[in-house]
Amino acid sequence: MLLSIDKSKKETIFDQLVNQIKSLIESGDLQEGFQMPSTRQLGVSLGVNRSTVIRAYEELWALGYIESTPGSYTKIRKRKGLSKEILSTHHRESFWDELLTGAYKPDYDKLKKFSQMVRDENEHLISFNRLEPDSRLIDVKLINTCIREAMANSEHNIFGYCNPRGYEPLRRSIISHMRLHGVNAGDENILITNGSQNSLQLIFQAFISKDDYVAAESPTYSMLIPLIKYYRCKILEIPVTESGMDIDVFERFLHKYPVKMVYTMPTFHNPTSVTLSQGKREQLLSLCEKHKVIIVEDSIEEEMKYFGKVHLPIKSIDSHGVVIYLGSFSKILAPGFRIGWIIADKECVNRLTALKTIFDLSTNTFSQIVLYRFCKSGYYELHIRKFLRIFRKRMKAALKALKTYMPADKVTWQEPLGGFLIWLRLNVKADKVDLEDHFQTFGVKIIDGNSFFYNPPNEHYVRLSISKCNEEEIEEGVKRMVKAIEVLE
Repeated sequence: MLLSIDKSKKETIFDQLVNQIKSLIESGDLQEGFQMPSTRQLGVSLGVNRSTVIRAYEELWALGYIESTPGSYTKIRKRKGLSKEILSTHHRESFWDELLTGAYKPDYDKLKKFSQMVRDENEHLISFNRLEPDSRLIDVKLINTCIREAMANSEHNIFGYCNPRGYEPLRRSIISHMRLHGVNAGDENILITNGSQNSLQLIFQAFISKDDYVAAESPTYSMLIPLIKYYRCKILEIPVTESGMDIDVFERFLHKYPVKMVYTMPTFHNPTSVTLSQGKREQLLSLCEKHKVIIVEDSIEEEMKYFGKVHLPIKSIDSHGVVIYLGSFSKILAPGFRIGWIIADKECVNRLTALKTIFDLSTNTFSQIVLYRFCKSGYYELHIRKFLRIFRKRMKAALKALKTYMPADKVTWQEPLGGFLIWLRLNVKADKVDLEDHFQTFGVKIIDGNSFFYNPPNEHYVRLSISKCNEEEIEEGVKRMVKAIEVLE
């Protein structure tokens, strides 16, 4: 057996041994059944420590190249060779196509855009595409204080599993906070989740089956669309007017179809930013109580009220338990914590908790304890007040910039009462234009409105988010948008 150890190489003696023996086996120079020297013999012949040879043999055994039993020699074993040639793309795709016949096939291109959006950071681009808080506004010192307190408190098992319904002290803090929004719930009514997307997934798993009818606003939250497609339910698209969901259309659907659930964002709707009036909220709730339809009320921007009075959540007037309320720290504090919550009827929470236990056991313990400390110390309320003060100015700056620079004949929008979004309608011909690529060439990133429709409309829309931009960036971003729009026919 030809082995050569060069102690002057950067490669360790261990790696040289393993790699050379592997190479001899794979080339066929060492055949199945060949009896290897003992570790002592090989060590002496090569002038290396026996313990290194032992480790090399153990590694080769783990990789399946050799076999040995106590009291016997080490031998080369028959092993399926490593693939030298990658199978053709066609062959590999046909394997998975056959295996996944009939299964839901995601729109990989659209989902890939989300991953690109998350990791894309370019100081030369102004980002109007991200709906997440400006991390520059987070008081890192306060977060660090909460982390140190969580680590120092021996009562918190920060490295262990958590109750599937969530960390009890954090549950209490959220319940207390929700009372400020008129939602009175007990501990049995709350479940902490890995953000609102996890909340939606659990709800669909618990209550929605193939061919069930689900109603949703059109446009709607973009990541609801792949969920609907995955569960193969039937969507009923309800137009969004200047005052929110068109309740008359929804009522006609109720008389025509056995609607199981309606998904709505009544406050600062994503993407249009409109807010449902109080009368329509009451009408929607009455219809769903009458027809026994679940209301999923997604309220991720509930806190961000800038101008005038904004109505309380539908959940605040829900006396029959038909509303499942979704909250989150992602849009007001930081999405990296991955903490959201569900407030619903006790039986609903029990079912959702059982499914959460089956699928992911519990939500991140460490994040929950840190956020509990953040809430308990009063930092969260201070953070909300800071956000409101800053983003009220930013929204005013955005609306002023739009009025000042945007060509009124080419773009229209509705002024929101709060939140981070402005929904722009483009009165231009752009059928053959990739709007996101087009705007990016002018130094600004936006989201094409088509992403928010199950069935894309003939009109062209753009969602503008100010959540990551200050006043100067907002004004400059709008100017760049104007240049991009002016070249469109």
